[in-house]
Amino acid sequence: MAYQTLAQKYRPGDFSEIVGQESATRTLINSIKKARVANAYMFCGPRGTGKTSMARLLSKTLNCEQAGNGSPCNKCDSCREISQGNSIDVLEIDGASNNGIEEIRTLRENVKFTPSKGRYRIYIIDEVHMLSTPAFNALLKTLEEPPEHVKFIFATTEPHNVLPTIMSRCQRFDFRKIPPAMIHKKIKEIADSEGIKISDPACILLVRSADGSLRDALVVLDQVVSFSKGKIEADDVAELLGMIEGAAILELAGAVINKNPEKAIRMVDELVSAGKDPVFINSSLISHFRDLMVVKAIGEPSSDMAMSDEETEAIMSQKASVSLEEILYILQNLTHCTSLMRWAAFARGPFEVALIRMAKRDRAMKLTELMDRIEALERKGVSQVEISGAPSGGVVSGSEVNPDVTGSGLHSSGIPEAGGENVDSIPDGGDTSPGYDDFDGQRNRWKTLLNYVKNRKMSVFVFLSSAQPLEMSGDTLVIGFNEQDRFNNEALQTGSNKSVLQEAADKVMGQPVRISFKTLDSGISEQKDSAEKQEKKNRAKENMKPVVEKAMDILGGRVVRDFMEGV
Repeated sequence: MAYQTLAQKYRPGDFSEIVGQESATRTLINSIKKARVANAYMFCGPRGTGKTSMARLLSKTLNCEQAGNGSPCNKCDSCREISQGNSIDVLEIDGASNNGIEEIRTLRENVKFTPSKGRYRIYIIDEVHMLSTPAFNALLKTLEEPPEHVKFIFATTEPHNVLPTIMSRCQRFDFRKIPPAMIHKKIKEIADSEGIKISDPACILLVRSADGSLRDALVVLDQVVSFSKGKIEADDVAELLGMIEGAAILELAGAVINKNPEKAIRMVDELVSAGKDPVFINSSLISHFRDLMVVKAIGEPSSDMAMSDEETEAIMSQKASVSLEEILYILQNLTHCTSLMRWAAFARGPFEVALIRMAKRDRAMKLTELMDRIEALERKGVSQVEISGAPSGGVVSGSEVNPDVTGSGLHSSGIPEAGGENVDSIPDGGDTSPGYDDFDGQRNRWKTLLNYVKNRKMSVFVFLSSAQPLEMSGDTLVIGFNEQDRFNNEALQTGSNKSVLQEAADKVMGQPVRISFKTLDSGISEQKDSAEKQEKKNRAKENMKPVVEKAMDILGGRVVRDFMEGV
């Protein structure tokens, strides 16, 4: 007899042997007992979770000659034929290779025939999402009103790709990933039954690699039995699958948590030299810090974590050494690194950069600190604010924050200079008071106003930087904004910004002032652009004039049309 793989040999023969799908199992058993079997079923879920096994069990039960308590007997001819896959009443169709409309038309013709032995003619279509849209539409009417002797069972890993009209005509069952504890228990049972010696850490690695799929776990178990020399150890599983041992990931994570970039880089070098892919190291580290995040949040490992007692103890120890905010920061960097590594020619580089950044995370500015420093800027102005890490002992001058805000008058950035006077020294009474006799017109008043605002609230100063004083005399202040500076215009007319501006205007002008805002006509800019263009044109004509005259002398020509016209 040909060798049977463990996944084939231990395929469930009874509903009680289905692992991890209790709700679907109970519903189907009760529907059979109560004779409430639907025309069509849709089994949805990840690979290796029992969808096809459940479809076969349902088919065996419906056609079983001695079915009792909603389960097949597995002894009658019908049950044996279905188990062996040669029943003429139960047809298993691969949706990927039979996805055309012609195959569905053939199926529609065949459903008219009654079953040869059993009560029902059953069609099991695996990967039904692979059917084309015309094939789905051809199946629609038959699926809604099939003959009484016909049942449909569909299985898919991608239910979102099944037409809603098809899904609405089926009873849907969602199969979930099998919990690690259940896979662990099943592997131990099968290993004991087969006389396979496997250590607990090796079994945990198998469970972790399966990712909720019992079939995948059994396939790997079959493979590692041939690979190992005796008892299966964790090293055997890790070497066969190219995985990284839990101890190595724990040590690498510890280097990041303890802010030791040198050790982290050395460990990556050792792992890569041992043949490990940096992308896989990164994904393993993401998985570890995800588990650490959950443990930090809820205080204990969750049910989906496959960890040994030693790993649980180690991750609980790491939990005490790092805050939840730091874990989130690390996960953010690792997940961003994943996308960078996908397109990088040298994937190791972005990963090592991320490790160093995470290990030096104490230098990263927190949001709360950033907000505090912004408030400090608004209270004190940018001329003398203490910021840690800044040059010259941590003092940043206004020119260091924005080198454009220097010099005198208007400059290339369009921001008027704000003088360095202390606003508290500005007396009430405006230009009629002592100290204002030397102010020459509107421009100096505007500079003083900007200086006052800058020391009161920096954000208002920034908004005013793009404005122009159209009128600033008596009790009137008219401020102009270009059309593209509409946001700054609106921001100055709301809330505390308006109050700060009003206070500054009253203080500088020496009396209550009416402030109005005006959007500048775009025609002004257009006229300016037109004048500049004309000036360039005139210069070009002057530069070309000697050349034209020389050409006229040589060729004996005359000017018929100005070649610069229309330029």
